[in-house]
Amino acid sequence: MQYDESCTKDFGITALVLITHAAVECAAIIRHELLGDSAKNAPDDSTFVVALCGGGNNGADGYAIIRTLHSHGIDAVAIEVAPCLRGSDANIMRESAQRMGLVHPWSNLSTIVKGQNRVVIVDALFGTGLSRAPTGPLLDAIHWINARASSGARVYAIDLPSGLDCDSGKTLGSAKDAVFATRTLTMVAKKSCFSADSAQAYLGTITEIPIGGPPITRRTQILE
Repeated sequence: MQYDESCTKDFGITALVLITHAAVECAAIIRHELLGDSAKNAPDDSTFVVALCGGGNNGADGYAIIRTLHSHGIDAVAIEVAPCLRGSDANIMRESAQRMGLVHPWSNLSTIVKGQNRVVIVDALFGTGLSRAPTGPLLDAIHWINARASSGARVYAIDLPSGLDCDSGKTLGSAKDAVFATRTLTMVAKKSCFSADSAQAYLGTITEIPIGGPPITRRTQILE
């Protein structure tokens, strides 16, 4: 994306720094909402955060968010739904979370969440680069998220709900093949597709997340 590239080229902010900053911002919102109006310093013991992570940059965000939540004492794990490319930023973030014991394979998901009373979900499967309908475990993960959402689970979509086309706001598969989010935490600025009628049912509440570069309003030449 142009904004990310400009942050690196013009200001020397590496992709890993941008991912980390975004994760801290997202985790702060999630943590605040988990706490609600409570005066406690952490959610109650029944709260369990699960991030379903793809193999790209969206997955990198998910791994970093889980690591950040864990550092605040929140019970949180990442589920590796698709592998990361070796040497990629996503794999670096996955490795950090893995070394902390926070990463589990997709095949273990049912065991991981069994008996958990309050599961909060982070959708980190696909970002803005998705160009075809999800298939395989990634599609199964979308359906799993939606089944939980229909039962009342809170779902945070990172950047945009997985399964939506970033340009048109339409699903790339069937109507059931995109995540129905409670809240979309989108990087830097709202995506143009968010205004599409077809996207409204999936977005939930939209929050714009700074990622450590200059404010978009002050750098009008940098576009998301």
